[in-house]
Amino acid sequence: MDTLLLCGGHLEEVFCLNVIEKLQPDCIIGIDRGLDFCYRNQIHPDYILGDFDSIDKEILDYYENQSEIPVKRYKPEKDATDTRIGLELAINLGSSRVFLLGATGGRLDHYMGNLQSLTAARREGVEAWILDSRNALTVLDKPAVISRKEQFGTYISFFSMSDQVEGLTLTGFKYPLHEYTMTNFDGIGVSNEIQEETAKIEFSKGLVLMVMSRD
Repeated sequence: MDTLLLCGGHLEEVFCLNVIEKLQPDCIIGIDRGLDFCYRNQIHPDYILGDFDSIDKEILDYYENQSEIPVKRYKPEKDATDTRIGLELAINLGSSRVFLLGATGGRLDHYMGNLQSLTAARREGVEAWILDSRNALTVLDKPAVISRKEQFGTYISFFSMSDQVEGLTLTGFKYPLHEYTMTNFDGIGVSNEIQEETAKIEFSKGLVLMVMSRD
């Protein structure tokens, strides 16, 4: 099941609508200020959640009056962000893939929390992506193959999301690596490019943050 989270960061109207059209997600979760985007575009989420400290009361009332949409309300003083709670809901619903829109472009502390959420999802066996018009981010826990024709943007970077990544081997890239041990303060993986028709990311241990970008 594919689940889409509409979060409270910067939601780029045209890009987000194109993603929704392309993905045709099985489930949409509207999170706090993400309801503004839903309201403007007549989107009816399957679930709504948040502390609602940054949403217009008129918009919240509109959705709360639609009894078919479950609304989960939380206090602002809580141990997880609204986005993290939404991701946990998506995992509990049985999602195999989760896509986060509006997870960038706002506060950096929330953005860092969203990056951690990608790792939390992967540890539960769920593929999770943060998407905006210039970036596509996910965490890998096993080797992957990427087609140059299908990649997002031109540039691709790799970071360790664990203490270290062991045996990191990059094949088909402008800057290859072989059996490299990458630590979580290592910058060698920044701004690579795919040169072959397909490229391989291989490693024996650890978690790899993959960031595909375009200018």
